[in-house]
Parts: sequence; structure tokens; C-alpha cells
Amino acid sequence: MRRAIDPARARRLAGWLGGALAGAALAALGWFWHLDRTRVWQTPGLGAPLVLVCAATADSSAGTWLVAVNPDCAHCLQALARLTARPRRGLRVGALIVDTPRRPGAATLAALRAAPLWWDARGEWRRRWGHRVYGEVLCFDPRGRYVNTRFAD
Repeated sequence: MRRAIDPARARRLAGWLGGALAGAALAALGWFWHLDRTRVWQTPGLGAPLVLVCAATADSSAGTWLVAVNPDCAHCLQALARLTARPRRGLRVGALIVDTPRRPGAATLAALRAAPLWWDARGEWRRRWGHRVYGEVLCFDPRGRYVNTRFAD
């Protein structure tokens, strides 16, 4: 003969299992975050493996700022527009086209209205540099060396 399951005991067991699963999920998330934060990422740089799609004619005596842009992201386009609307003396503001597997077409380049335009054809921005935030600004000195990353105002 089967014994009846006590409803109070079943609720306690379900609560305990739910708490254990939530705790395990948080521990796993913390572990993955730790692995990501302690990984040694490559330093970003202008030039190969990035592909220069549109060169700039503007002065770069103060350096170059590239906004990480996915052409399908309205937030990215707004960040780029805000930054290019406020020109700074000697500073070039351009775009780094990311997460786009095909070379950007003429319509995409015309919509961005910035130069220089670099294309991350191999996914270095995300995979090797460890960057993931659309609209972030990669700052390079006049020689093309990485200085820092900031966020568009």
C-alpha cells in the first residue's frame, strides 16, 4: 500500500529545492564572472585585424575616438551622433563597426556619417579585447595606441 505524501512536507521540499537551484545558479554566475574578470585580454589597437572601410581627413593631433557601433542598434547610432555633434579640436571621432559578419555596404556607411570607419571583421572587439558594450568609446592616441575606454555622454 502506498503512503500519502504530506502536503506540508512536499512544500518544504519544493522550497528547499528551489533555494538550492537558485543558489547554484548564483554560484555559477559568480564563477563565470570571476573567470571573465581575471582573464588577460589583448589590448585594442588600430590597424590589422581591423579593416579600414572609410579613411578620415580630419586632424588627429589629439587622437582618435571610435564608438563601438552595431548598425542595427539605435542606441549605438545615437551615441555616435552625440559624440560627432560636439567636435573637439584635433580629435577625430569615428566608428568601429562591430558584430556585423558582412562588410558594411554603402547605405550603412552613409547612415553612420563618421570617419574614420573601421570594421571588426573577425570579432576581435568582443572575443579578444573583452569588450561588449555597444556605444562605448575606444580612445587612441595620435599614434593609434590604445589609451582607455569611456562611455559616450
